[in-house]
Amino acid sequence: MSEKRVTHRHDRGGGGRRFVYLVRSRRSGGTSVGINLDPQKTCNFDCVYCEVIDRRAIALHVGRPRIDAGAVAAELSTVLDALRGAPERVRDVAFAGDGEPSTFRGFLPLARRVFDVRDAAGARDVPVILITNGSGLSRREMREAHDLFAARGGTFWIKLDAGTEPFYRAVCRTAVPFSRVLGNLAAAARRHPVVVQSMFFRSDDLGVPSPAEVAAWAGRLADVVREGGALAAVQVYTVARETMEPGVHPLPLAALEEIAGLAREALPGVRVETFG
Repeated sequence: MSEKRVTHRHDRGGGGRRFVYLVRSRRSGGTSVGINLDPQKTCNFDCVYCEVIDRRAIALHVGRPRIDAGAVAAELSTVLDALRGAPERVRDVAFAGDGEPSTFRGFLPLARRVFDVRDAAGARDVPVILITNGSGLSRREMREAHDLFAARGGTFWIKLDAGTEPFYRAVCRTAVPFSRVLGNLAAAARRHPVVVQSMFFRSDDLGVPSPAEVAAWAGRLADVVREGGALAAVQVYTVARETMEPGVHPLPLAALEEIAGLAREALPGVRVETFG
């Protein structure tokens, strides 16, 4: 089967804005308003499939930038006002961008301001999403932020790309222990329902995930539910943009459906979606 060459990227610096950007999102199903808390492109993960392709050339190991909450709020207000009455409604406002949002000190008060700006723009029905690798979710601030999101129409989308420690290390290339990611995911799901987002791909170096690896991944999700957690959905997707590493290719939809099928078997009643 031929593979489609992936060449397009998110533009997170459009319109002269530093923190807020617009993107067409597969998983949101339309226009998403992104909030990029890390224009310096730092992250505690170095994923093989990362789409921030100039991260290493700019600032892989620099200090975290200070976030101007007032500037974030002002940019978000401007964008939401401009989109009011647009033919296609905004699907969500998402903390995502070029780094890991859950590690930022001051996330909670910033999140409050984002919800306030959303409500003032007449978009109270637009959900606010945190897209996270889960590494910082055990911090008290992030636990309180999770309560805030649940109370005001938001959801945590938490990444899980592996079922075993070796594959996690090979894909995510981070000093963060796999046990922390798993523990934080389970604890968050016990606190409020979460969405799990899982990226699968073919790599020239790693090949494709083995059936045993996929089964282990599905087992990890089943463990979350068995331990009292609630999964609102599982999103199985593949690369759709140019990646930092060469030799990373999308999986065909049929392969994603096979992976999703194992999750559906392990998670009766949980919505499992594929995005090719």
